Amino acid sequence: MSASSDDASQRIAIVLSTYNGEAYIAAQLDSLIAQTYQNWRCYIRDDGSKDESITIIKRYVAQDPRFIFLEDQLGNLGVVQAYFHLFNKVDEPYIAACDQDDVWFPEKLERSLRLLQSIETVKKIPALVHTDSAFVDSQLNSIRDQFIGRRGLKTGLNGIIIANSVQGGSTLFNRALNNESRKISAKLPYDYHLGMIAELTGARGFISDNLLYYRQHNSSSIARNDAKLQDSESSDISPTLQVSLSNYRHVKQDFSALDWTSIAKKQVAEYLYLFEGSSKLKKLYILFKNRYAFYRRKDLLSLIVLILKHKNLLGFVGNN
Repeated sequence: MSASSDDASQRIAIVLSTYNGEAYIAAQLDSLIAQTYQNWRCYIRDDGSKDESITIIKRYVAQDPRFIFLEDQLGNLGVVQAYFHLFNKVDEPYIAACDQDDVWFPEKLERSLRLLQSIETVKKIPALVHTDSAFVDSQLNSIRDQFIGRRGLKTGLNGIIIANSVQGGSTLFNRALNNESRKISAKLPYDYHLGMIAELTGARGFISDNLLYYRQHNSSSIARNDAKLQDSESSDISPTLQVSLSNYRHVKQDFSALDWTSIAKKQVAEYLYLFEGSSKLKKLYILFKNRYAFYRRKDLLSLIVLILKHKNLLGFVGNN
């Protein structure tokens, strides 16, 4: 794919929120410079770093005008609100989320944009593309070949509604999706929020190849979340199933203001019946017919047990 570096209609806004990222941010910024697709601008906002992150950022800004440092007095917004704030600050037709400690493969933007432009169609429906990634440690040594794996191959709403397969730092989405996102309150991690809106109102595409290194270390968000989930683990419901069940209230309440496609309406109705319905046989039929993606096979088996034991699942959905 080729595009003039001044073709605004094809430009990608890469948005990056940083926080104490001095150890890894330079490698990520270098990987942006090395992209085969060069028509991008990278908008960076620091979320209150106490290290040398800002010094490193300003060095890149001075060397390459495509890096733009956004300074404000908003203080620490937290990772979720920091990214939603950035999404709403840019005007480009395409937006890519970027994590400070990842490293992108050179063809990431090019391949993602090619797929995105094919699924958004000439009508520019809300659309999002995400990719798989190599799961690595702080030194880029392999932990697991792929982070998402087979779960990402399940297409449609049923591939995301129970177990999110959208990795935030791999996403590229269009202006139409961002406009839809602004219609509802941003309570969820941005990857699930945007992925669900794409499925409910437009289209989502997945590239099963690894197009970035997903770096993990002691201070990374997934490491912190894993520790938090481990603390809350019970014998009846695994931490990953707890996360899946907690999505119910968001699907029922938060996304209802959007104009869903006819297919999405039917799929959501069946999903909600799993929690609210009275017929256990019907719920099992829905479960097996839709072949939902789960984080682990154990989660599917546990959900089957819950359905057989309880009249409904509303007591397990939490209040988050």
